[in-house]
Amino acid sequence: MKKISTNLTLDSFATNDDSQKNLKEEKEEVPSTISTICWNLGNPSIDRAKKQASWLNAQNFDLLLLTECKKSEGCFFIERYFQNFRYHVIFPKLENNEYGVMIISKIKPELSNFSKFMTFLNNRVISFKIPLSEEEIEIIVTYVPSRNATDEKIARKKQFLENLLLCFEKDPSSHNRIFCGDFNVLEPDHDPHYPFFEKWEYNFYSKLSDYKMKDIFRHFYPTAQEYSWVGRTNDGYRYDHFFTSLDLIPKITECKYYHEPRENRLSDHSAIICKLKFA
Repeated sequence: MKKISTNLTLDSFATNDDSQKNLKEEKEEVPSTISTICWNLGNPSIDRAKKQASWLNAQNFDLLLLTECKKSEGCFFIERYFQNFRYHVIFPKLENNEYGVMIISKIKPELSNFSKFMTFLNNRVISFKIPLSEEEIEIIVTYVPSRNATDEKIARKKQFLENLLLCFEKDPSSHNRIFCGDFNVLEPDHDPHYPFFEKWEYNFYSKLSDYKMKDIFRHFYPTAQEYSWVGRTNDGYRYDHFFTSLDLIPKITECKYYHEPRENRLSDHSAIICKLKFA
C-alpha cells in the first residue's frame, strides 16, 4: 500500500504572493479540455482530510466534485487547503448535521438556471456552470440521502429523489449537462441484485434517460462489473455515477472508476473520473 504523507498544515502548503498570483492567472484561462473527479469523502477526520487533500492536489484535476461533506474540521481543512492554492470552492455549510457536497474548481463557476428549481433539495445539490473555449457546460452534483430500514429514512430518500426528478422536469433542456455524485441508487440490472432496493430507487436511475442523459461509465463499459463501494462482507455496490447529456458524449475521452483512494483507505468509496475535450 502506498504511504501518503500526513504532515500537512495550512502553513506547510502556503506559497509566496508572486507564485499565488501566477497560479491564479493560470487557473482563470478558459480551457478546451476538462478533467473531473467525483468522489465521496466520507466526512473525513482531520487526519484523513490531510491525506485526502494531498492526494487530490497531486491528481491535478480541473474539477473536484466531492460528496458526503458536512460542517466538520476535516471538510473545513479541505476547503481552506484548496482556497490557499487559489481554487474556487463552493461549500454550503448545512445545518442539523446534514451532509452535502463541495465543489473545488480551477475555473470560476457561476450559478446555473437549474438552481432556480432546487428549493426543496436542502442544499444537498449544487448546480453551476463553467465557461470553456467554445461554450459552457452545466454541472449538477448531489449526495442523495442514504437509506436504512427505518420508515423515516426511506420516506426521506424517496421524497428527495422525487423532488430532484421534478427539477429535471422543470428544466430538461440543457444539452451540455453533467449530473454526477453519490446517488445511493443502483442500475436496475445491477449485478449482484439486492432485493431490499425498491422500484422507486431503480426508477430514479432509469428516469434520467427521459431527460436525454446517459450513464457514461455504461456507455464505455456496457457489461463491466465495477463497484464504487464495497461492504464489510465484500458485497459491491455501484452507487457513484456520472451522467451527461447526449450531446456531450462525443466530447468525452475517458470515464472510469478510480479505486486507488478506496484501496489506500482514503475513503470507503472509489472515485469516478471523466475527461472531456472541446477542441
